[in-house]
Amino acid sequence: MRGIGLLGLLTLSWAQSGRYWDSLFSYRRETVAYGQAMPISGTTQTLYADIYLPEPDTEQARPLVVFLYGGAYVSGSRRDSDITHLARYFVRRGYVTACIDYRLGLSWPTATEWITASIRAVQDLKGFLRFVRRSVIVDGNPYGIDTNRIYVGGSSAGAFTALHAAYITSLSELAQVPQADTATIRQIGGLSGTSGPAGYSETFHGVFSLSGGILRSSWLQPGKVSAVIAMHGTGDQTAPYKSGLLPFINLPAEGGYNIDSAAAAQGLYHDLFTWVGAGHVPYGTQTSVNPTYMRDVEAFLRYHFYQWNSRFTAALPAGENSLSPQGPYQVYRLDGTFWGVVEAPHSLPPGIWILYAPPYKPRLLYRY
Repeated sequence: MRGIGLLGLLTLSWAQSGRYWDSLFSYRRETVAYGQAMPISGTTQTLYADIYLPEPDTEQARPLVVFLYGGAYVSGSRRDSDITHLARYFVRRGYVTACIDYRLGLSWPTATEWITASIRAVQDLKGFLRFVRRSVIVDGNPYGIDTNRIYVGGSSAGAFTALHAAYITSLSELAQVPQADTATIRQIGGLSGTSGPAGYSETFHGVFSLSGGILRSSWLQPGKVSAVIAMHGTGDQTAPYKSGLLPFINLPAEGGYNIDSAAAAQGLYHDLFTWVGAGHVPYGTQTSVNPTYMRDVEAFLRYHFYQWNSRFTAALPAGENSLSPQGPYQVYRLDGTFWGVVEAPHSLPPGIWILYAPPYKPRLLYRY
């Protein structure tokens, strides 16, 4: 049922607590050069990452969350307001977070050039992931990262980059898109590129999309990244909520709704948060943050990252999509005050509710 996103079981106090949930840490930011690559300008570009590290902290096996900025592959930076806000939010909860450079630029605003730019960004992301693996194996893990728990996502074009890195695993898959120039992409390094150190794994474990999309939802299949979550507005005129054409370049793409549907059909861990009527990137831009929508992003990602932390040592179960047990439900607001009793969650007005059907544990429910 679209419009309801079940967030799962909570403790009897109605909230998780502790590391990875509560804000417990300060942080420091380290800027590192993770690789070099050739942009369309033809002059070698050094690629940097801002790595945010919780302090004080003695844990040496911490999940890593990588954030990618938006900007249609023509603008944006690793210091954009929306992704740096999220990097700080999650480092304070004990994650290592990173906002990274990737190459920008289109030689001409066409679908073919946009796809090539997206793959250049995929190459740079994978270069950073190889840099991280090398730092663990060769340098003694200076950032204290658990390489079995790496989550990647971003905003708008950054989300496209993360999803393409997760689910395009061969140039033959990419060739299903008629506008893709796979010959040129092969010449510039294929899907992996040479942006970072060679010879290390570039895998990751969960992917999240904020107002983003993918060129083909059919690429979501078992054996690839096994967990995908998305947040999207139904009024998005830039990246379609379901399916449509990307503006100006008229390239077919699929958004959060279709991604979630494909993930459900393939038995992947999945969830979708829908902003009814909201447009593109309602939570913030390169220069500002909208607190109302950003609180949704914080809560949604916090819950799912928390779940992923304990699940990536074994096969992930499919995402929950229905409420169990059956009602009636006692309904409480987030501040703990009693709201009333309902037989079915669909009768609730929009909001975030706590549903309780004794003797079972309470459940947190988004109603859109």
